[in-house]
Amino acid sequence: MTKKILMVCMGNICRSPIAEAVMRKALQRRGFDKEWLVDSAALVGYHSGSLPEERVLNVLQQHGIHYDKEARVINSQDFQECDYIFGMDMDNVAELRKIATPECKAKIMLLGDFGLPETEKIIHDPYYFLGEAPFEEVYDKCVVACKAFIEDIVMKTQ
Repeated sequence: MTKKILMVCMGNICRSPIAEAVMRKALQRRGFDKEWLVDSAALVGYHSGSLPEERVLNVLQQHGIHYDKEARVINSQDFQECDYIFGMDMDNVAELRKIATPECKAKIMLLGDFGLPETEKIIHDPYYFLGEAPFEEVYDKCVVACKAFIEDIVMKTQ
């Protein structure tokens, strides 16, 4: 049975596309990409229909990842279909819990709860910072968190 992960941030053009791409690549590398689907979404529709921020695409490309999905807003179906919905910061998680449908079957969690030290668990929004370094930091945190999620959850469900 296929399981589904949804990565969520405010606008779905920075953190959640990076997290989605990193998780997808990590699952593929471990041979779990047939059993686990990964998607991403926004909490608000500011950027619906837009490709990720250019710096996101550059960072992903530097790591050999092609990404061409457009931003979308989370919907009620996501809460029913997903097994895990990850917010990038505590505001994301709080909002997800607030808007979750009564039929929500997803575990709503902070992605950084996996593998990151207590002081590093928040994956901050890099959008308002200059250059690609903040986006690279998001990528690095996602690599650690996604690897830990696979080891802590995915491998134990096989």
